[in-house]
Amino acid sequence: MSWRHLLLPLLLAAGLAAADPYDTWAQGRPGEAVAPLLAVARDSDRWDAWLDAGLAAAAAEQRGPALACLARAHHLAPERAEPRDAMRALGADLPTTWCERAGPIGLPGASWSGVALCALAGLLLSGCWLLRRGRLLVAFAGGGLLVVAAPGLAAMWLDRGQERLCAVRDTHALDSTGSPQQAIAAGTMLLRSGDTVWAQRVLVRLPDGSQAWVAQADVTP
Repeated sequence: MSWRHLLLPLLLAAGLAAADPYDTWAQGRPGEAVAPLLAVARDSDRWDAWLDAGLAAAAAEQRGPALACLARAHHLAPERAEPRDAMRALGADLPTTWCERAGPIGLPGASWSGVALCALAGLLLSGCWLLRRGRLLVAFAGGGLLVVAAPGLAAMWLDRGQERLCAVRDTHALDSTGSPQQAIAAGTMLLRSGDTVWAQRVLVRLPDGSQAWVAQADVTP
């Protein structure tokens, strides 16, 4: 048997493994698309990748993982409406966000446009000291750009400060000793309290307002 005959099955297997998950999803098998889309989201950590993984999980009726993915997408891009709308469509009790409250006023400072405005404002404010004429006008223009960008930037900062998690499976709230305190159903939205990870557990705020520890694996999509 030649090396070509040995290589052909390997190439076919590789082609099948590399099958586009979106094609699988479009063919009515979203459950098979969830794992590869999750892998892409974990590798890239892009909001749109997490959104796609969440929508695929929702189509596959995997509500807990779907909400966990959408919550991650919302944390990465709080200015985008798609993750918020998808979470609410799945029944998540998501309060009005700061980006929503900012409305059109926050649009100039949202996402990369806010970064660009701040960069331009910084150039104008730093360069005005080198000018002999028009210094006041340039400084006013730079300050004006900061004022325009401020609402959107502040709204995004506030929203990112409230990181939402979701139980991907049925789990329990734990006290500091690791003893179960109350059951948490899959799909329950939680609010992370700080960045501390202790004994592979994260501190969260429960829907009733109390704080507890939850196994990190149970809120990781």
